[in-house]
Amino acid sequence: MAKTSERRSKPIALLGSAGLCLVLLCLCAFSTNADAASVARSLIGLEKAASRLMPRAVTSSYAYQRMIANIGGASSTAGGNQVPNVLTGSVIASPSTATPNYFYSWIRDAALTAKIVVSQPTLDRTLMTNYANAEKVHQQNAASSSSSQGEPKFNVDGALFTGPWGRPQNDGPALRASTLMAFAKRIGLNDAFTTGTLYKSDLSAGSLIKTDLEFVSHNWQASSFDLWEEVQGSHFFTLIVQYRSLIDGAKFAGAMNDPGAASYYNQQAAAILSKLQSFWDSSNGFIQAYQGVSGRNGIDCSVMLGALKGWDTTDNAAAVNATVFGVASDKVLATHKKYVDSFRSLYAINNNAAAPNAVGVGRYPSDVYDGDGTSQGNPWYICTLAAAEVLNTAVSVANARGSLSVTSTSLPFFQQFSSSTSTGTYSSSSNQFSTLTSGMKAMANGFVNIVNSHAWQNGSLNEEFNRNNGFNQGARDLTWSYAAFVSNDLASQGKYLAN
Repeated sequence: MAKTSERRSKPIALLGSAGLCLVLLCLCAFSTNADAASVARSLIGLEKAASRLMPRAVTSSYAYQRMIANIGGASSTAGGNQVPNVLTGSVIASPSTATPNYFYSWIRDAALTAKIVVSQPTLDRTLMTNYANAEKVHQQNAASSSSSQGEPKFNVDGALFTGPWGRPQNDGPALRASTLMAFAKRIGLNDAFTTGTLYKSDLSAGSLIKTDLEFVSHNWQASSFDLWEEVQGSHFFTLIVQYRSLIDGAKFAGAMNDPGAASYYNQQAAAILSKLQSFWDSSNGFIQAYQGVSGRNGIDCSVMLGALKGWDTTDNAAAVNATVFGVASDKVLATHKKYVDSFRSLYAINNNAAAPNAVGVGRYPSDVYDGDGTSQGNPWYICTLAAAEVLNTAVSVANARGSLSVTSTSLPFFQQFSSSTSTGTYSSSSNQFSTLTSGMKAMANGFVNIVNSHAWQNGSLNEEFNRNNGFNQGARDLTWSYAAFVSNDLASQGKYLAN
């Protein structure tokens, strides 16, 4: 892995004259080395600095292999295994051990990663079984923590991380339950691993899914830290993934002959859904990311991520249902526009590009985390890919449903692609449907092109890319960055993560 500093231009100290320097620059500018030529051309004014980064070749298969290279004991064709001496099946956020140290297993990141694994056409049962067994260790160790299953991260051997941290983070158990339920459905509800490890109706048995669903159903009202681990309050992302886990958990419990649990999970899911309605900010036209948090305007990537992880991927009607904040609903699309627009002039690399151009987007506009310290926030790969995935999902759902509806809420979003758009429902045979979906697809591709443009030359992805020069920074080979790339690629094909 090349170091960031190696990609910065260095002063030429040994040349005898400015004239000789200019000659060499001109020669480089027209050389066959694309990177050297691009830098040289920008220095002598033949190419704008903003276009210096050349497109890379990030592919879904490559991203998947880089992702599993960060799982203990897993073997990858793209890098072997980057996390040696790690508990087998434990998903490590990044191989980076310093500036920053992400060499831990976060319950959230691990669940989102394993959801990609269980959603592959051919199930890697060994990898998923190892993940489940590692999470069993985490779950058992979390029982001794004051945060219980809200304990956010663990050491590489599975032991509790006991240092100061933002606790609890109550999205993790919900995401883990959803991933393990998807796994159980793939191997069968009567499979010995399902009935022996994943779900037992007896609370004292300590089965994985049951333990998580019980925690979620009894603790969803508690204040917790957000997925960025920064602020405590009530969060849209946390609540919507909790809602999803309990809705699916009720069906799962019923299928596992646990009717009492099924009834309780449904009751709590209904209460969460009622609470979620209060996050819609009708006066400003977007979904607020948090409640009980001061100093922010509520625009946050976590809303996009929540919509993506919170919908029933087996039901296209749910995708457009605004009551459940479906990923293709008018409220989510309206929020998408507000979110993307907030970064157009914020980051220098975006050049204040007007809609419907794609731009690099970060976590939230006032972010100051730079990947290691606090200076200025940057675009994140997972957020830029989430912006693409919302669009790709909306287009795929519209194609499957054969129509596209524009409401007064979503009208500004759709007018990005056709200023003459008015409210109404457009059939897939209409010119307006074609215009709107083509525009959305082009914007989605634009987000992916941005990711490709800022990836390392071999296609690897860090956590962030610099807002001014576009170079990678923050944790290298971020597992979630790769998971986000694969997830968006599936959505672009009309395929979704397992439910």
